[in-house]
Amino acid sequence: MVTRNDVARLAGVSPALVSYVLNNGPRPVSEKTRLRVLKAIRDLDYQPSAVARNLRLQRTSTLGLILPDTQNPYFSEVTRGIEWIAFENDYTVILCHSGYSMERELQYVNALRAQRVAGVIWIPATASLEPYNRLVKFGVPTVLLDRFIPGQKVTAVVADNLRGGYLATQYLIQLGHQRIGAISRPVDLSHSQGRIQGYLAALREAGLPIDERLIVPGGYWLENGRKAFEQLMTLEDPPTALFAYNDIMAIGALRAAHQHGLKIPDDFSIIGFDNIPEADFTSPALTTISQPKFDMGRTGTELLLRLISGENPSVESLPPLDVDLIVRESTGKAPSKRQAG
Repeated sequence: MVTRNDVARLAGVSPALVSYVLNNGPRPVSEKTRLRVLKAIRDLDYQPSAVARNLRLQRTSTLGLILPDTQNPYFSEVTRGIEWIAFENDYTVILCHSGYSMERELQYVNALRAQRVAGVIWIPATASLEPYNRLVKFGVPTVLLDRFIPGQKVTAVVADNLRGGYLATQYLIQLGHQRIGAISRPVDLSHSQGRIQGYLAALREAGLPIDERLIVPGGYWLENGRKAFEQLMTLEDPPTALFAYNDIMAIGALRAAHQHGLKIPDDFSIIGFDNIPEADFTSPALTTISQPKFDMGRTGTELLLRLISGENPSVESLPPLDVDLIVRESTGKAPSKRQAG
Protein backbone atom coordinates (compact mmCIF):
# COMPACT_ATOMS: atom_id res chain seq x y z
CA MET A 1 0.00 0.00 0.00
CA VAL A 2 1.42 3.37 -1.06
CA THR A 3 1.76 5.87 1.78
CA ARG A 4 2.31 9.60 2.07
CA ASN A 5 5.93 8.85 3.04
CA ASP A 6 6.45 7.00 -0.26
CA VAL A 7 5.23 10.07 -2.17
CA ALA A 8 7.50 12.31 -0.13
CA ARG A 9 10.58 10.16 -0.86
CA LEU A 10 9.88 10.08 -4.61
CA ALA A 11 9.28 13.83 -4.75
CA GLY A 12 12.22 14.64 -2.49
CA VAL A 13 10.11 16.56 0.03
CA SER A 14 8.84 16.08 3.56
CA PRO A 15 5.60 14.15 4.31
CA ALA A 16 4.18 17.35 5.79
CA LEU A 17 4.71 19.19 2.50
CA VAL A 18 2.80 16.41 0.67
CA SER A 19 -0.12 17.12 3.02
CA TYR A 20 0.10 20.85 2.30
CA VAL A 21 -0.17 20.14 -1.45
CA LEU A 22 -3.11 17.79 -1.00
CA ASN A 23 -5.00 20.19 1.27
CA ASN A 24 -4.01 23.52 -0.34
CA GLY A 25 -2.10 24.91 2.60
CA PRO A 26 -1.59 26.35 5.11
CA ARG A 27 2.12 26.53 4.16
CA PRO A 28 2.85 28.16 0.75
CA VAL A 29 4.43 25.78 -1.77
CA SER A 30 6.21 26.82 -4.95
CA GLU A 31 4.58 25.82 -8.23
CA LYS A 32 7.63 23.76 -9.22
CA THR A 33 7.51 21.76 -5.98
CA ARG A 34 3.74 21.35 -6.16
CA LEU A 35 3.95 19.91 -9.67
CA ARG A 36 6.71 17.52 -8.56
CA VAL A 37 4.56 16.26 -5.68
CA LEU A 38 1.51 15.85 -7.93
CA LYS A 39 3.61 13.86 -10.44
CA ALA A 40 4.80 11.55 -7.66
CA ILE A 41 1.17 11.05 -6.57
CA ARG A 42 0.18 10.09 -10.12
CA ASP A 43 3.20 7.84 -10.67
CA LEU A 44 2.58 5.94 -7.45
CA ASP A 45 -1.26 6.03 -7.82
CA TYR A 46 -1.45 7.32 -4.26
CA GLN A 47 -4.95 7.45 -2.68
CA PRO A 48 -5.11 9.74 0.40
CA SER A 49 -6.75 8.23 3.44
CA ALA A 50 -10.37 9.37 3.59
CA VAL A 51 -10.56 8.18 7.19
CA ALA A 52 -7.70 10.43 8.28
CA ARG A 53 -9.18 13.38 6.39
CA ASN A 54 -12.56 12.84 7.96
CA LEU A 55 -11.13 12.71 11.45
CA ARG A 56 -9.32 15.97 10.80
CA LEU A 57 -12.44 17.70 9.46
CA GLN A 58 -14.76 16.07 12.02
CA ARG A 59 -17.09 15.06 9.15
CA THR A 60 -17.16 12.77 6.12
CA SER A 61 -17.76 13.38 2.43
CA THR A 62 -21.14 11.75 2.87
CA LEU A 63 -24.69 13.08 2.84
CA GLY A 64 -27.63 11.45 4.57
CA LEU A 65 -31.00 11.14 2.84
CA ILE A 66 -34.02 10.28 4.98
CA LEU A 67 -37.10 9.56 2.90
CA PRO A 68 -40.43 7.93 3.78
CA ASP A 69 -41.06 5.47 0.95
CA THR A 70 -38.70 3.60 -1.36
CA GLN A 71 -41.61 1.92 -3.18
CA ASN A 72 -43.03 5.13 -4.64
CA PRO A 73 -41.29 5.91 -7.98
CA TYR A 74 -41.67 9.62 -7.20
CA PHE A 75 -38.92 9.41 -4.59
CA SER A 76 -36.65 7.52 -6.99
CA GLU A 77 -36.56 10.49 -9.34
CA VAL A 78 -36.00 12.93 -6.47
CA THR A 79 -33.14 10.73 -5.25
CA ARG A 80 -31.60 10.72 -8.73
CA GLY A 81 -31.37 14.52 -8.63
CA ILE A 82 -29.80 14.38 -5.17
CA GLU A 83 -27.19 11.82 -6.15
CA TRP A 84 -26.36 13.63 -9.39
CA ILE A 85 -25.26 16.80 -7.59
CA ALA A 86 -23.69 14.91 -4.69
CA PHE A 87 -21.45 12.85 -6.97
CA GLU A 88 -20.52 15.91 -9.03
CA ASN A 89 -19.19 17.40 -5.79
CA ASP A 90 -17.42 14.23 -4.60
CA TYR A 91 -20.04 13.29 -2.01
CA THR A 92 -21.71 9.93 -1.56
CA VAL A 93 -25.26 9.45 -0.26
CA ILE A 94 -26.52 7.18 2.52
CA LEU A 95 -30.18 6.25 1.95
CA CYS A 96 -32.38 5.90 5.03
CA HIS A 97 -35.95 4.59 4.58
CA SER A 98 -38.21 5.77 7.41
CA GLY A 99 -41.35 3.92 6.31
CA TYR A 100 -43.46 6.93 7.41
CA SER A 101 -42.30 6.38 11.02
CA MET A 102 -40.96 9.22 13.14
CA GLU A 103 -39.32 6.69 15.45
CA ARG A 104 -37.28 5.35 12.54
CA GLU A 105 -36.46 8.91 11.49
CA LEU A 106 -35.00 9.57 14.93
CA GLN A 107 -33.01 6.33 14.82
CA TYR A 108 -31.55 7.33 11.47
CA VAL A 109 -30.73 10.82 12.76
CA ASN A 110 -28.64 9.23 15.52
CA ALA A 111 -27.01 6.81 13.07
CA LEU A 112 -26.13 9.56 10.59
CA ARG A 113 -24.65 11.67 13.36
CA ALA A 114 -22.50 8.71 14.41
CA GLN A 115 -21.35 8.39 10.79
CA ARG A 116 -20.32 12.07 10.88
CA VAL A 117 -22.23 12.91 7.72
CA ALA A 118 -21.58 16.37 6.31
CA GLY A 119 -25.28 17.14 5.98
CA VAL A 120 -28.76 15.66 5.72
CA ILE A 121 -31.65 15.94 3.28
CA TRP A 122 -34.86 15.07 5.07
CA ILE A 123 -38.24 14.33 3.48
CA PRO A 124 -40.51 14.32 6.56
CA ALA A 125 -42.89 11.46 7.21
CA THR A 126 -44.91 13.28 9.88
CA ALA A 127 -45.58 16.81 11.08
CA SER A 128 -43.12 16.51 13.96
CA LEU A 129 -40.02 18.70 13.89
CA GLU A 130 -38.22 16.55 16.45
CA PRO A 131 -35.87 14.90 13.92
CA TYR A 132 -35.00 18.29 12.43
CA ASN A 133 -34.46 19.87 15.85
CA ARG A 134 -32.18 17.02 16.83
CA LEU A 135 -30.09 17.46 13.67
CA VAL A 136 -29.81 21.20 14.34
CA LYS A 137 -28.82 20.49 17.94
CA PHE A 138 -26.06 18.19 16.67
CA GLY A 139 -24.87 20.94 14.31
CA VAL A 140 -25.68 18.94 11.16
CA PRO A 141 -26.65 21.15 8.17
CA THR A 142 -30.13 20.03 7.08
CA VAL A 143 -32.49 20.79 4.20
CA LEU A 144 -36.11 19.67 4.00
CA LEU A 145 -37.32 18.50 0.62
CA ASP A 146 -40.75 18.10 -0.99
CA ARG A 147 -42.61 19.32 2.09
CA PHE A 148 -42.28 21.51 5.13
CA ILE A 149 -44.17 21.88 8.37
CA PRO A 150 -46.55 24.89 8.23
CA GLY A 151 -45.81 27.59 10.76
CA GLN A 152 -42.21 26.47 11.27
CA LYS A 153 -39.15 28.30 9.95
CA VAL A 154 -36.99 25.69 8.25
CA THR A 155 -34.80 25.44 5.18
CA ALA A 156 -36.95 23.70 2.57
CA VAL A 157 -37.32 23.21 -1.18
CA VAL A 158 -40.88 22.42 -2.27
CA ALA A 159 -43.11 22.39 -5.34
CA ASP A 160 -46.17 24.62 -5.75
CA ASN A 161 -48.66 22.14 -4.33
CA LEU A 162 -51.47 24.67 -4.00
CA ARG A 163 -51.22 25.56 -7.67
CA GLY A 164 -51.13 21.88 -8.56
CA GLY A 165 -54.35 21.16 -6.69
CA TYR A 166 -55.95 24.19 -8.28
CA LEU A 167 -54.88 23.26 -11.84
CA ALA A 168 -56.16 19.70 -11.46
CA THR A 169 -59.56 20.75 -10.13
CA GLN A 170 -59.94 23.67 -12.52
CA TYR A 171 -59.34 21.34 -15.46
CA LEU A 172 -62.04 18.94 -14.26
CA ILE A 173 -64.44 21.86 -13.83
CA GLN A 174 -63.67 23.02 -17.37
CA LEU A 175 -64.67 19.54 -18.55
CA GLY A 176 -68.08 20.09 -16.96
CA HIS A 177 -67.66 18.17 -13.72
CA GLN A 178 -69.50 19.66 -10.76
CA ARG A 179 -69.12 16.87 -8.19
CA ILE A 180 -65.42 16.26 -7.83
CA GLY A 181 -64.01 13.94 -5.20
CA ALA A 182 -60.58 14.33 -3.64
CA ILE A 183 -58.29 11.88 -1.90
CA SER A 184 -56.27 13.69 0.75
CA ARG A 185 -53.54 12.81 3.18
CA PRO A 186 -54.64 13.74 6.71
CA VAL A 187 -51.30 15.09 7.93
CA ASP A 188 -50.21 18.63 8.77
CA LEU A 189 -47.56 18.87 6.07
CA SER A 190 -47.39 21.56 3.42
CA HIS A 191 -47.83 19.31 0.39
CA SER A 192 -50.95 17.63 1.79
CA GLN A 193 -52.59 20.89 2.87
CA GLY A 194 -51.55 22.77 -0.27
CA ARG A 195 -53.10 20.31 -2.70
CA ILE A 196 -56.46 20.31 -0.91
CA GLN A 197 -56.37 24.10 -0.54
CA GLY A 198 -55.88 24.35 -4.30
CA TYR A 199 -58.79 21.97 -4.85
CA LEU A 200 -61.05 24.08 -2.61
CA ALA A 201 -59.92 27.33 -4.23
CA ALA A 202 -60.90 26.08 -7.68
CA LEU A 203 -64.34 25.00 -6.44
CA ARG A 204 -64.93 28.36 -4.80
CA GLU A 205 -63.80 30.26 -7.86
CA ALA A 206 -66.28 28.30 -9.99
CA GLY A 207 -69.09 28.90 -7.49
CA LEU A 208 -69.47 25.18 -6.78
CA PRO A 209 -70.57 24.00 -3.33
CA ILE A 210 -68.01 22.36 -1.06
CA ASP A 211 -69.18 18.97 0.13
CA GLU A 212 -66.88 17.65 2.85
CA ARG A 213 -68.09 14.11 2.11
CA LEU A 214 -66.27 14.31 -1.21
CA ILE A 215 -62.90 14.70 0.54
CA VAL A 216 -61.80 11.29 1.77
CA PRO A 217 -58.55 10.42 3.57
CA GLY A 218 -56.08 8.20 1.80
CA GLY A 219 -52.70 6.81 2.69
CA TYR A 220 -49.60 6.05 0.67
CA TRP A 221 -50.26 3.07 -1.58
CA LEU A 222 -52.47 1.59 -4.30
CA GLU A 223 -54.87 -0.03 -1.86
CA ASN A 224 -55.56 3.33 -0.21
CA GLY A 225 -56.68 4.70 -3.56
CA ARG A 226 -58.97 1.75 -4.15
CA LYS A 227 -60.58 2.08 -0.71
CA ALA A 228 -61.05 5.84 -1.10
CA PHE A 229 -62.82 5.30 -4.43
CA GLU A 230 -65.09 2.68 -2.87
CA GLN A 231 -66.00 5.13 -0.10
CA LEU A 232 -66.94 7.83 -2.61
CA MET A 233 -69.12 5.39 -4.54
CA THR A 234 -71.27 4.74 -1.45
CA LEU A 235 -72.54 8.35 -1.51
CA GLU A 236 -76.13 8.89 -2.63
CA ASP A 237 -74.83 11.40 -5.18
CA PRO A 238 -71.28 10.19 -5.99
CA PRO A 239 -68.77 12.32 -7.87
CA THR A 240 -68.15 12.09 -11.60
CA ALA A 241 -64.46 12.88 -11.23
CA LEU A 242 -61.64 12.41 -8.74
CA PHE A 243 -58.49 14.34 -7.86
CA ALA A 244 -56.05 12.04 -6.05
CA TYR A 245 -53.28 13.22 -3.73
CA ASN A 246 -50.71 11.25 -5.74
CA ASP A 247 -50.43 9.02 -8.79
CA ILE A 248 -50.11 5.87 -6.73
CA MET A 249 -53.57 6.33 -5.19
CA ALA A 250 -54.97 7.55 -8.53
CA ILE A 251 -53.87 4.23 -10.09
CA GLY A 252 -55.54 2.36 -7.23
CA ALA A 253 -58.74 4.33 -7.86
CA LEU A 254 -58.46 3.61 -11.57
CA ARG A 255 -58.38 -0.11 -10.83
CA ALA A 256 -61.45 0.20 -8.58
CA ALA A 257 -63.34 2.13 -11.25
CA HIS A 258 -62.73 -0.68 -13.74
CA GLN A 259 -64.02 -3.19 -11.17
CA HIS A 260 -67.20 -1.11 -10.85
CA GLY A 261 -67.71 -1.41 -14.59
CA LEU A 262 -67.08 2.28 -15.20
CA LYS A 263 -65.51 3.35 -18.48
CA ILE A 264 -62.70 5.85 -18.04
CA PRO A 265 -63.11 8.68 -19.00
CA ASP A 266 -66.62 8.27 -20.46
CA ASP A 267 -68.27 7.51 -17.10
CA PHE A 268 -65.67 8.84 -14.68
CA SER A 269 -62.51 11.00 -14.78
CA ILE A 270 -59.41 10.58 -12.62
CA ILE A 271 -56.42 12.87 -12.23
CA GLY A 272 -53.32 12.24 -10.12
CA PHE A 273 -50.31 14.18 -8.85
CA ASP A 274 -46.54 13.61 -9.37
CA ASN A 275 -46.30 12.32 -12.98
CA ILE A 276 -44.41 9.15 -12.10
CA PRO A 277 -43.28 7.12 -15.15
CA GLU A 278 -46.03 4.54 -14.58
CA ALA A 279 -48.71 7.22 -15.13
CA ASP A 280 -48.05 7.08 -18.87
CA PHE A 281 -48.54 3.31 -18.97
CA THR A 282 -51.86 2.84 -17.14
CA SER A 283 -54.96 1.95 -19.11
CA PRO A 284 -56.05 4.57 -19.92
CA ALA A 285 -52.96 6.73 -19.43
CA LEU A 286 -53.28 8.91 -16.35
CA THR A 287 -53.80 12.67 -16.47
CA THR A 288 -51.69 14.17 -13.70
CA ILE A 289 -49.87 17.15 -12.23
CA SER A 290 -46.16 16.95 -13.00
CA GLN A 291 -43.70 17.89 -10.28
CA PRO A 292 -40.06 18.79 -11.11
CA LYS A 293 -38.79 15.77 -9.20
CA PHE A 294 -35.20 15.70 -10.45
CA ASP A 295 -34.87 19.49 -10.14
CA MET A 296 -36.19 19.36 -6.59
CA GLY A 297 -33.49 16.88 -5.59
CA ARG A 298 -30.84 18.86 -7.44
CA THR A 299 -31.87 22.22 -5.95
CA GLY A 300 -32.10 20.83 -2.43
CA THR A 301 -28.65 19.27 -2.64
CA GLU A 302 -27.09 22.44 -4.03
CA LEU A 303 -28.61 24.36 -1.12
CA LEU A 304 -27.31 21.80 1.38
CA LEU A 305 -23.78 22.03 -0.02
CA ARG A 306 -23.90 25.80 0.41
CA LEU A 307 -24.87 25.31 4.06
CA ILE A 308 -22.05 22.81 4.52
CA SER A 309 -19.54 25.28 3.07
CA GLY A 310 -20.53 27.83 5.71
CA GLU A 311 -22.86 30.00 3.66
CA ASN A 312 -26.13 31.21 5.10
CA PRO A 313 -28.33 31.47 1.99
CA SER A 314 -31.68 33.20 2.27
CA VAL A 315 -34.34 30.57 1.68
CA GLU A 316 -37.35 32.66 2.63
CA SER A 317 -37.37 34.18 -0.85
CA LEU A 318 -36.96 30.81 -2.60
CA PRO A 319 -40.17 30.39 -4.61
CA PRO A 320 -41.93 27.01 -4.87
CA LEU A 321 -40.91 25.04 -7.92
CA ASP A 322 -43.47 25.21 -10.72
CA VAL A 323 -45.84 22.36 -11.62
CA ASP A 324 -47.61 21.50 -14.88
CA LEU A 325 -50.86 19.82 -15.91
CA ILE A 326 -50.20 16.74 -18.07
CA VAL A 327 -53.38 15.80 -19.95
CA ARG A 328 -53.67 12.16 -20.95
CA GLU A 329 -56.60 9.77 -21.41
CA SER A 330 -58.10 9.34 -17.93
CA THR A 331 -60.06 12.61 -18.00
CA GLY A 332 -62.95 13.62 -20.23
CA LYS A 333 -66.19 15.56 -20.35
CA ALA A 334 -68.64 15.01 -17.52
CA PRO A 335 -71.32 12.42 -18.34
CA SER A 336 -74.52 14.39 -18.96
CA LYS A 337 -76.83 11.79 -17.47
CA ARG A 338 -75.06 12.00 -14.07
CA GLN A 339 -74.56 15.75 -14.03
CA ALA A 340 -78.27 16.23 -14.63
CA GLY A 341 -78.93 14.42 -11.36
